[in-house]
Amino acid sequence: MKFKYTIQIIFILLAVPALTQSDQALSLDDCIRIGLEQNQSLMVNRLETDRSISQAKSNISMVLPSINYSLSSSSADVAGAGWSDSYSTSLSLSQNIWDGGRWWNTLKSAKAAQIAADMQLSLYELNTAYQVKVAYYNYLSTLKLLDVYRENLNTSEYQHQLTRERFNLGAASQNDTLRTKVNIERAKLQIIQAESDLQSKARDLNIILGREADSPLALVEPVWETVQIPTFESVVNDVLSVNPQLQLLDQNREITGYNVKVARSGYIPSLNFGASYSNGAVDLGDVYDGNTATLSTGLSLSWNIFNGTQTKRSVEQSKITRKIAEENYDLAQRNVRKDLTHALEQMETLQESLEISELILDAAELDLELAQEQYRVGSLSILDVITITANYEDAKSGFIRAQYNLKIAEAGLHQLMGKR
Repeated sequence: MKFKYTIQIIFILLAVPALTQSDQALSLDDCIRIGLEQNQSLMVNRLETDRSISQAKSNISMVLPSINYSLSSSSADVAGAGWSDSYSTSLSLSQNIWDGGRWWNTLKSAKAAQIAADMQLSLYELNTAYQVKVAYYNYLSTLKLLDVYRENLNTSEYQHQLTRERFNLGAASQNDTLRTKVNIERAKLQIIQAESDLQSKARDLNIILGREADSPLALVEPVWETVQIPTFESVVNDVLSVNPQLQLLDQNREITGYNVKVARSGYIPSLNFGASYSNGAVDLGDVYDGNTATLSTGLSLSWNIFNGTQTKRSVEQSKITRKIAEENYDLAQRNVRKDLTHALEQMETLQESLEISELILDAAELDLELAQEQYRVGSLSILDVITITANYEDAKSGFIRAQYNLKIAEAGLHQLMGKR
């Protein structure tokens, strides 16, 4: 019996750390790490990247020789003499020596395509990290607002109780009790809406993290540090040089440049080396007899003189594609400059709003304390107290929104700068 209890105790002790770990609150770094590991959209993007790299690598076959082997048999009845069998075999080798630079530029284009695929994956990972940050801050912001609404409900209930006591003493009217009762119901409605919003935000974050939508979620409140807002001039050159979207479009320009050279190779002669072995016999074993085999080697020069306008149109279309790539890169540069300007202006506005919101909150909190004290002694109406309470709630909610919106704006700036 003691042994049985000992086993149960050991099992419980082993299970407690596992339960604690599963319910452990996640920091922002934890969420980003989990998102990069488990986000299903990112997993699909990784597979697409692997496929793109595989397709690019397949172009190396243009450099390698082509080797073909065949063995065939046939039966024939010649002039009624009866059926006779015959066998033949052949082995051929073909090697492209020169094709006007087609294979060389195709390989360089393929190499650039592999690099572009890796860049695309890095961009997907960066966007996933940004989505995690936004969902993380949205959830915590909603959670903080829910705390404000619950605090408001407690305050409203206290005001209602105090008003009822004053009403029983003849110091407050029936209308005052009704107003405080309505205020309680409004606070309850805010809580219901916030709880529903919080559940939605939790589902959004869980999906981004590659988890079931209704998985339990607990987050660590981030350490609030002063957000440093750089000047446009101090970061614009760095942003233009490291922005993942620009790097990807620049790589695409390089690929289209190689593709123009590939298309132009259609105007240039190609040189090919070939070698073959062939033999035929009436017995299968004799097809490998070197005395009857035929060996041949040779060089062939091929030059397409006229194929309608296929080569011309191919060159024309590849040039247009290259021009499109250049225009896309130029447009993206302008958009990055615009987005950077907007991000910095937004951060400055939000930081100013946060500072002002903090001042308003301090004043509203002091105003509420004074109002409650004045109401206790009968020098202020309950309607005024309710109004001041609502102002305090608005001030606290505004401070929370400004605080988290500033962090989301900072995340957008980091995304432009290629930071996870």
